[in-house]
Amino acid sequence: MTSRNWLLWLLIITVVVRLPTMFGVKRTGWDERAYVVFAQTLDKNGIAGIRRWMHDYPTDKSLQQSPLFLRVGFIVPAMLTCKILGGFNPDNLAWLSFTCGVALVLVGAQFAENLAGRKVAILCGILLITSPLAAGLSRRAMQDTFAALVFLVCLYLFDQCWRRRGVLPHVWLGVCLCLALLTKESALLLYPMMAIAAAYYYAGMKLRPSPWLLLPFVTAPLVYLLIEIGICGGIDNSIGTYRTYASLQQTLDYTVHYEKGPMFRYLLDFLAIAPAIFITAIIGFSARSEEPIRHGRNLALIYFAGGVLLFGQMPILNVRLVLFLDTFLRLGAAVAISYLVAQFGEKWTRRVFYLAIAFLIAADAWQFYQIFVVGNVYSPTTFLLLRSEGFFDIHPQ
Repeated sequence: MTSRNWLLWLLIITVVVRLPTMFGVKRTGWDERAYVVFAQTLDKNGIAGIRRWMHDYPTDKSLQQSPLFLRVGFIVPAMLTCKILGGFNPDNLAWLSFTCGVALVLVGAQFAENLAGRKVAILCGILLITSPLAAGLSRRAMQDTFAALVFLVCLYLFDQCWRRRGVLPHVWLGVCLCLALLTKESALLLYPMMAIAAAYYYAGMKLRPSPWLLLPFVTAPLVYLLIEIGICGGIDNSIGTYRTYASLQQTLDYTVHYEKGPMFRYLLDFLAIAPAIFITAIIGFSARSEEPIRHGRNLALIYFAGGVLLFGQMPILNVRLVLFLDTFLRLGAAVAISYLVAQFGEKWTRRVFYLAIAFLIAADAWQFYQIFVVGNVYSPTTFLLLRSEGFFDIHPQ
């Protein structure tokens, strides 16, 4: 089966599995309504609307509790999506999240194939479809799946820059890095993540970079700064807005009570959302493997551990902000299945394989139902995840 054919089947299966989750959802979250307002205002008033928000931002309490309105990398596609679907409302905007969630599966599977080969990639693709975190966020009218997709594409293109000698991957890497910065300021942390991975590409895999490799890393932030300064009407306005936003993360009640904690909080969140995958991934990350699986496993571990460590230093900790790391966790689980199946004789190999896949899919489905359907979790903070798992009494006496 060619790469195009299996990805086409993966696309069809993903849409069939994920589509029913889109219906019957009450999209009334604060961020969902805020993004709709941002998109509608940008459509009606253009940049003037953003500058009015900048003027009101230091004193407007409602605006301060909302996502940052300068994230035009997402707000512009949100505006276009709502216009195409005929109305500015969370239900229409949620289809952008759904589309990005489907694309996240395809990009993740293709990335897995580059890292560890076709067999592991197919396993990873199956596990990506049933990801409770990705499925739960893909049905909300927020930017999380969009940001995760852009972040993962950046890492995929960075990998391509090491494996291919053409100029095109470098050009697209610059474009995606700029879009990532315009979508989420934390995209800057992709730089040290890729620097750590670069050391492995160079020393572990004996690959040599193109002379053009540094160019996208320099041009992307410069273009980003020019766009933001143009939108804000000057560098002082831009700096002032970001300074206000940064200071608010230390005082907003919701952020202080629910989105603070130690760096390892992300490990707890991933464990709470998908315990079976998390434990299986640990086996995969530590199992002895041959090339190319060994290199793919090592890079997945570098990206996952590096992401947890770096994004764990941010003033806001919420697992939806690191959704893109779920891809590497599931790649680790796919490696574990390959390793465990190989330990059995030929008679039992197929049975063990199907049993392992069925168990992980069933566990994911149960976790999605328990957390995002029964628990109705909108923003998966650690407290809400643990409460949905029954660690807190939700009916106090």
